[in-house]
Amino acid sequence: MTLLGFSEEDEYLPDYGTIVLRDVYRDSSVPVLGNDLLGESATNALSGTVATAGDGWLHCTANDPWQAVRCEAHDGPPELRLEEWEDVVESPFHSRSGAVSLALLTGGATGDQLNLGAQGLFRTRICRKPAEPGEEGDVWLIQFWPAPDRPEPPRWLNRTRATLHPENPGWQQVLGYHLIEVSWYFTLAGMPRRDGWLDEPLPGEPPSDTVCAQLGVDPPRTRRDAIPLLVAAGLLVADGSGGYSAGTPRRATEVLDLPADLAARLDAAAVRAVYVWLAADLVSIAAWSNPAHVKDVAALLAVPEETVEPLLEYAVSDKLIRREDDTVAALPRPPLPQQVPRVTIVHREEPPTVAGAPPRAGFVSGDGTVGVWHAGEFAILGRVESDYRYRAFETLAGIYVAASGGQGQLIDWSGTARQLPVDLDMGPVRSADGRYLAGVQTHVGRRSWDQVHLYDVTTEESWSLPKSPELTRRVLGIHDGAVYFVTGSGGGPFVASRWTPGHEPADLASPMHLLDPLSGAQLREEAWGMAVVTTSGEQLAAREPYRWRFVPGGTRMYSFRYDPPSAELLDLATGSVTACPLPAACDLGDTAPTAPVWETPDTVVFSQPHHGWTRRIVRWHVPRAEFEHFDLPEIAGYRPFPVEPILAGEPGAGKPVRS
Repeated sequence: MTLLGFSEEDEYLPDYGTIVLRDVYRDSSVPVLGNDLLGESATNALSGTVATAGDGWLHCTANDPWQAVRCEAHDGPPELRLEEWEDVVESPFHSRSGAVSLALLTGGATGDQLNLGAQGLFRTRICRKPAEPGEEGDVWLIQFWPAPDRPEPPRWLNRTRATLHPENPGWQQVLGYHLIEVSWYFTLAGMPRRDGWLDEPLPGEPPSDTVCAQLGVDPPRTRRDAIPLLVAAGLLVADGSGGYSAGTPRRATEVLDLPADLAARLDAAAVRAVYVWLAADLVSIAAWSNPAHVKDVAALLAVPEETVEPLLEYAVSDKLIRREDDTVAALPRPPLPQQVPRVTIVHREEPPTVAGAPPRAGFVSGDGTVGVWHAGEFAILGRVESDYRYRAFETLAGIYVAASGGQGQLIDWSGTARQLPVDLDMGPVRSADGRYLAGVQTHVGRRSWDQVHLYDVTTEESWSLPKSPELTRRVLGIHDGAVYFVTGSGGGPFVASRWTPGHEPADLASPMHLLDPLSGAQLREEAWGMAVVTTSGEQLAAREPYRWRFVPGGTRMYSFRYDPPSAELLDLATGSVTACPLPAACDLGDTAPTAPVWETPDTVVFSQPHHGWTRRIVRWHVPRAEFEHFDLPEIAGYRPFPVEPILAGEPGAGKPVRS
C-alpha cells in the first residue's frame, strides 16, 4: 500500500491531557453522517483508554507531558507491526473535507494539514508506545486509509494500559482538599514547602467533629495535627522512622456512618473511577454499531468476558448506554437545563464625553492595518500580516507591532515593513524615548528555553543574552539604555537584574516588580516589605502593592475598579488617593492589546471594544477630570487598539507616510 502523505509534531502539548485531530473546514465538505451519536460532543463519554473517533474528530488519552505525534494517509491498510507498539486500536473515521490537522481540545488547529486523498469514511489505526528513555510523554502513530463500505466497529488490537482503574475512596470529599494536601507532603516527591508549613494553621473548613469522633482523633487545628486523622483514615502509613508513606484506604463509606445522600454519591464516584475510561471505549463501539451486540463486546474491547457485565451495569447507571436484551446503544448527551439569569440593571450617571482628537500615535485595525494621523490627515502606514497582534509601539523608526508567528514587524515612516532580526515574543517593552525594544523569546517544548533580546531601531543592532534552559525570565522595562528583567520560578528564588549591552547582567540587591521606563521609578521587594523607590531614591512603603501600576513619570500610581468603572490615582508624595468615575464600556484590563494606553503623564486612552458597533476610543485628561471620545474610521474594523506613543522627546513628526 502507498503512503500518500504525512505530518509530524514532536512537541505536541495536549490540552487537558487529550490529543485532538479534527477535520479541516473546506467549502467543498460533504454532509455530516446521519448518525448524531458520532459528533465530537454527542455523548458524555471521555476519550477512552487509548483513543476514540467519530464524525470529523479523533481523541487520544495522553495525559500531560509532551507527545510526539505522526499522522499518515494511505491508499489502503498499511502493514501492522503489533510488536512495535504497546497499545493499538482501530476505529472508523468520517472526514467531510478530506483533510485533518492536530488541534486543541478547547481551541483550533495547531499543526500542518494532512490531505487524506478523499472525503468520506476511513479506517484509522492509533498506535502508542513510550518515548525513548530521557524523553517525556509517548510516541503516537495515527494512520488513515479509505474504507467506503459499511464501517466495522472499533477494535482494540493490543493493550498494555490498564482498562480498569482503582476506586476513588472518597476521602477528599469527606475531609476536604486542605487536609488531603497534608498527605501529599509525604507521598508526592518534589513538592517544595516552606519551613514550618506543617505547623501552620489548617486552612479551610476543618472536618466535622462527627467524622473525627468516628475515626477516634481530635479535630485538627494545624496541618501537623491532621496526620493522626490521615493515618486513621488509611491514607498514610507510618514507616517506623518518623516518616509516612501512602496507604491503601478503604472507601470512606465503609469506614464512616455518613448521610445517605452523600454516601450514595461517594459510592457512585468510586465505581465511576474504575470503569469510566473503558466505558468510553464501549460507547464508541455502540455509537458506530448502533446498536452493538453484547456477545461481541469482550472481543472488540480485548478484555476478559467477566469484565463485560459490571462494565455494562456501570454504563447503564451513568446513562452512557441503553441496554435492550442482547444489544447496547449509545445515549446522547442530555441537554443542559435552561436557566434564565436574573439581571439587575443599575443606572448611574456617567461622566460626559466631548468630541476630541484621534489617538496620538495611531491605531492597529482588526485586520492588521496601521493607521496614523500626520498633520491632521489620516493615512495608512502599512499592514501587519499575522493571525494575532498583541500590542503596538511608536518608535523613532516607525510603528512596531508585536504579532504571533515570530519576530513581529516594524513599519517605518515610509510604509516599508520589515521583520526584526530577533523575536521579542508577545510581551515586548520599549524605552520611553522610542529607541529600544526588548523582550524574551521563548521556546516551549520537551527542552524549553528562553532568551532576552534588545534591539536598537535607529541602528538596527541587536544584542542577546545566552539561552536559559527554563522559562523563567520576564522583561520589566528599559531605562537609560539598560534592560531590567526578572528571573524566577515557582519553587526558586526571585532575582531582578540590570543588563547593558557589552556587559554581563548585574543582579540587583532587591527583587523588582515594576519599572517606570520614563523616570526609572521602581516597585521593589525590600527586607521590611514592598517599597516604591522614587526617582530621587526615596523609599516609600507600598500599600496594596500588587494593585497599582506606575503613571508615566513615576510620581503617581493608578489602578482601576470595574463595578462601577472607575480609576484611582495614588500620589506618592502625599499618599492621598483620588477616585474618578469612568465612562461605561472602557476596557480596563491589563491584557493586551485593548489595555489602556498612556499618551502622556496626564492623558490615558481607553478602547471601547464592546460599545455597540462603534470603534470608539475615550481619552481621559487626568488633571481636568474631563473625557473626550473619537470614533475611528471604518477601516479600523473589529477590536482595533491604539498604538502606544513615545513618552520622552518628540515622536517621528514630519516623517513621510503613504496616503
